[in-house]
Amino acid sequence: MSTGRFLDRLSDTDRTLLESKARVRTYRRGAVVFLDGDRGGEVLFLRRGQIKITVAAQDGREVLIEVRGEGEVIGEMALIDDSPRSASAFALTSPTEVLAVSLKDFRALVDHEPTFTRALLDEMVQRVRDSTFHQLELSLDDVAGRVARRLVDLADRFGKPRTVGVEVRSPLTQQELADWSGVSRQAVVKELSRLRELGWIETKGRTIVVRNVAGIEERAAELSGLA
Repeated sequence: MSTGRFLDRLSDTDRTLLESKARVRTYRRGAVVFLDGDRGGEVLFLRRGQIKITVAAQDGREVLIEVRGEGEVIGEMALIDDSPRSASAFALTSPTEVLAVSLKDFRALVDHEPTFTRALLDEMVQRVRDSTFHQLELSLDDVAGRVARRLVDLADRFGKPRTVGVEVRSPLTQQELADWSGVSRQAVVKELSRLRELGWIETKGRTIVVRNVAGIEERAAELSGLA
């Protein structure tokens, strides 16, 4: 799972330079940020809100594969290798605010600002590690582990501390949570019900209160039941 945010990795100088070259865009929940197959003309840096990354299933449904939060970079791969977008992106929250940097300005930053380039390399290495772990997760882990890991992700991104536990007002539907976990919606419903019975979580609509944070984090850290 990813640690750190790209914008947080930048020095004050690099961040100021990036912001000076960017155009600010604001999206409402559900708005298209870009679509699979689009030509990549800009790199986006998420300043506020959340964006979901999806791919099209064979039945035509958009399947969520990742959620990007504040401080993260989106769409850089299409500009680095000059290829079309390989996935679609939609705003999850209102408002969602991004810094949009053109291909020309992005490449100038990469070519002439070594600390910016190093931060970008760190980000891409982390993405490769995340992808490798996700493939291992899909191959070996059970539903409980996958759902626990997504709950930890949601708590980190959207959670607010309570007297007991963390409250998460998730922007995701149960189907989106299932897609992100790589399991069926029915499996997610069953696992959330089990966690409620254990007293580890409470749910109301899309609000989830993680009461046993340590228990969920411990389960998320396991793979196939082995720490």
